[in-house]
Amino acid sequence: MKKNNIVLFVLLFLLINLNLFADSRLEEGIREYNRSNYTAAIDYLTDVLVDDEDNFSAHYYLGLSYLKINEFELAKNSLGIARRLSPGHYKVYLNLGRTHYNLKEYQEALDVLNRAEELERTDAQIYNVKGLVYMDLGDYEKAIDNFKKAVDLNPANYYVLNNLGYLYILNNRFEEARDVLEKAVNLNPPVAYIYNNLAISHENLGDYEKARQFYRQALEVDPGYAKAKINLERIKDL
Repeated sequence: MKKNNIVLFVLLFLLINLNLFADSRLEEGIREYNRSNYTAAIDYLTDVLVDDEDNFSAHYYLGLSYLKINEFELAKNSLGIARRLSPGHYKVYLNLGRTHYNLKEYQEALDVLNRAEELERTDAQIYNVKGLVYMDLGDYEKAIDNFKKAVDLNPANYYVLNNLGYLYILNNRFEEARDVLEKAVNLNPPVAYIYNNLAISHENLGDYEKARQFYRQALEVDPGYAKAKINLERIKDL
């Protein structure tokens, strides 16, 4: 009896330590992901799944890591498993939507994004990604509607504001583009193409002085940004 108790104690001790080891690897994987060290994150998270193949967090963060390094098929596989393990987690559907979008699987993207929207209606990124999908499909009105929803939910996101402004430019709605892109620029984004897009809207409205100003600002953010250089050269004497 005493011998059996010792064996059980040893087994319990080993099991506890294995679980602690797995937890530490998962924590390290998530930590490396948050540090943008995606290759290191993948190594840790893959290691977790060797011993715990149904670990939701490991599959989810593995999918996010693959998405960040543009390994979209691998991301789709990992996020698909995460969806099976936790079908009520809206961010799984959102990031699957991003993955399908990058793979140009537009109907699949809309399917999972609509499911994300059913689960959570206040995340601006759901509508932003839906807007990108509809923009690629050429359905500009639906794209604009979704970008507007995203802006309403998060008016301080300059990427979303830029997407809406850029779409207005594509539709020759330059005054609306200018108004939206001015809001984006007022947030001081470190993103050259946002200033370039605002300059384009001013140029098409005939305000060449403002256009030159924002082309120059684009080049201050990124001195090597070729589009702004070309655009500025084209209107420098106008």
